[in-house]
Amino acid sequence: MEKQKTEVRPLRTLSWLEYDKSLIKEEISHGGPVTLSGVFQEANSLNQNGRIYPKEILEREVEKFQDLIRGGRAYGALDHPDSSIVELSNAAVIIRELGWNGNNVVGKLEVLDTTKGKDLKAILNVGGKVGVSSRSFGSTSRTNEGNEVVNEDLNLITFDCVASPSVAKGILNESYYKPVKKEIDRQAVIASILDEILNK
Repeated sequence: MEKQKTEVRPLRTLSWLEYDKSLIKEEISHGGPVTLSGVFQEANSLNQNGRIYPKEILEREVEKFQDLIRGGRAYGALDHPDSSIVELSNAAVIIRELGWNGNNVVGKLEVLDTTKGKDLKAILNVGGKVGVSSRSFGSTSRTNEGNEVVNEDLNLITFDCVASPSVAKGILNESYYKPVKKEIDRQAVIASILDEILNK
């Protein structure tokens, strides 16, 4: 299979994030973190951009990305910026987890309380559709079938939230949501009841 290499350029792959609007509203109203999880990327599969990401290359980049997660520096934007530099002024989310489920790169992100994060929360609050998209740079090789295969020089920058996904997977189910504030709210209710009884 002959491959023709192309120039290094931005490479972007996108997936839908689907969720239960009522759970998002609950997290927002209780002040808890809004977290989204799902398929962030696919390996060894032709995506809707006609591009294939070899698993061994993605494994390398996912492993490198763990340093950013552990260091609390894995920020993502709302929409792709023109630059490959991750700028704090554009931060809307922080990626908390990234790993593998078969050939799928799965992850969890938390929506920040920044200006861009609040814009994203407003979209989620009304049930707006949101996609997650990898921001990376690299070259591709075109196969005889007309598909683009990503080369070894791939450099994963981060993941951003966008409006136009092109990858078929990336569905979020309700089970992904962890309204962490619920336990705190129950404790608050118990404390309120006890306080009312003691003050009678």
